[in-house]
Formats: sequence, structure tokens, C-alpha cells
Amino acid sequence: MSTRAQIILKDGHDKLWFYRHSDGYPEGTMPTLEKFLEWVKEGRIRSNVKQAAGWLVIIGYQEYLDGGEPTLAPHGTDGMGCKVGAYEPCCPVQHGDIAYLYTVDLEKKTITHKKIRN
Repeated sequence: MSTRAQIILKDGHDKLWFYRHSDGYPEGTMPTLEKFLEWVKEGRIRSNVKQAAGWLVIIGYQEYLDGGEPTLAPHGTDGMGCKVGAYEPCCPVQHGDIAYLYTVDLEKKTITHKKIRN
């Protein structure tokens, strides 16, 4: 079974939630979230949710490609299916199937996480 997670991206005004279907444990998720936050700290990405969120999707897309080519095959016929990448925008509600919840605070430039269930 996949380790699912959600990520809350927030600044001083807005929040946007993302869902990660697999590799949601810290060893699988933190490297891409740390890369994303490093780009924010370096000023390569703006530190507000509205302008930064797309970059998280792009970083998740790069993770899924892992050197390969993008595909638009029907869901379930290859490793990626219809997913655009590791991070998908989702409704602002905590899902019942997640194992971890991450918060990326763009204002404080921090990442925190907590385990929700085994």
C-alpha cells in the first residue's frame, strides 16, 4: 500500500493543500519539499502561495519523470498514468487515508511534518 500524505503550502494570507499518493513518508517527501523551499530562500521562487504553488507541481513532475519522458497514457497503464506528478492540488480538508501531514510555511521558510497514522 502507498504511503499517502498531504502538504499545506501557506504564507501570511493564503493556504493551498496538495495530495501525495505515494512515498509520503519523510524520506520520500522531504527531499523535494526541501528543494522547493531552498528555491524560495534563494529568491528563485516568490514566497507567496499564489506564485509559488505551481513550482511545487513542477518539482513533483520532475520527480515522477526521473529522467524519463512524460506520458499521457490512460490511468493504470504505466507508472505515471494521468498524474501530472507527485503533488496534486486538493480540497482543503485532511484526507482520512494520509500517513503524514506536512506544512510548508513560506513566510517563516520552514517545513514541519507530523505522523497522522501508521
